[in-house]
Formats: sequence, structure tokens, C-alpha cells
Amino acid sequence: MSIIGICGFCIASVIACKAIENDSRQIKLILTLTVSVIILVFSVSFVSQIVSAVSSLFESAKIDNMYIKIIFKSLGVTYIAQFAADYCKDCGENAISSQIILAGKISVLVISLPLFKAFIEIIKGLVV
Repeated sequence: MSIIGICGFCIASVIACKAIENDSRQIKLILTLTVSVIILVFSVSFVSQIVSAVSSLFESAKIDNMYIKIIFKSLGVTYIAQFAADYCKDCGENAISSQIILAGKISVLVISLPLFKAFIEIIKGLVV
């Protein structure tokens, strides 16, 4: 599905959500979540192209694959956290949304610790 198809699907979904908003807020939230998951599934289909491009760049630069894993894990955490936080905001739960964002940031920091360690090792090697 192209971006034009995704945008058309989103616009049709928004119109449907607005049409049922006054009648049933619960159905609107379920529809919103369903549409969001469908779009996420279609968007994930582009990930393989990104992974192969980044992998070839890292291989040509002779950089360890560990760093690619860190990048994609961090990216995945941020997307999932943002998705969940946005849905919580749509439901009116701003405090929970903020906590999800905080947990996502901490998770990215934990995932990135090996990268920070390697960075410090490089700096120590340059200083000595």
C-alpha cells in the first residue's frame, strides 16, 4: 500500500470516527485503535528496505552489527511508546501517556548502554 492509499484510508477513517463520535465514544476509540494497528502493519512492510540499506552501509564501513541492532531496537521502542502514548492521550489519559513516554526514554537509554560504552572506549583510546 502506498502513502496515498494510507492517507486515503486515514481520511475515510477520520470521517467515520467523526460520524459516530456523538453516538458512541467507545466504538470510536476501538475504531481508532484498529485503524492505527492496520496502518502500523502496512508501515512495517517498508522496514525490510530500511534494514537492508542500513546494513549495507554498516557493512561497507566495516562497523559491527551490534550497533545496527541497537539502532533498530531503540527505534522500535520509540515508535511503540509514541503509539501507546498517543492512544492514551486520545482517551484523555495524559498522565499515563507521560509515563509511557518516560518509560520509553529509559528503555532507549538502557538499550543504548553498549553504544555509550564503546564510545567511551574510543575516547579513552584517543586520549591515551
